[in-house]
Amino acid sequence: MNERFRSAPKTSVRRKGLFRFVIGLAVFTVCLIVPLFLLPYLGHQLTPPGMIPFALPGAYALSGLIEFITGISFLEFARRWDELKGWQRGVFGTFIVLVAGFMIICGIAFVVSLL
Repeated sequence: MNERFRSAPKTSVRRKGLFRFVIGLAVFTVCLIVPLFLLPYLGHQLTPPGMIPFALPGAYALSGLIEFITGISFLEFARRWDELKGWQRGVFGTFIVLVAGFMIICGIAFVVSLL
């Protein structure tokens, strides 16, 4: 193998994931401000299908979060997920949805308790 490639510094997957998460979250925040604050000020309102493009930076941020947490690239994570048997994906998927729902409910309860 070429020495130049061997000695080149490699950016870790976690660092790339954190970078993607921060950039995606920043762009998502800006995209969230536009429909929630700027458009009503101008007298416009988006429909739910019109909000879909604003969610794309959020999806990018979540893929970066997965890379940051797991330490493997998103494509490798997807490949490993696809290699699971159907029943395993069902069990893990249901568990993930239940944990996410629990975290959302706890977050909402926390915010409401502060009001």
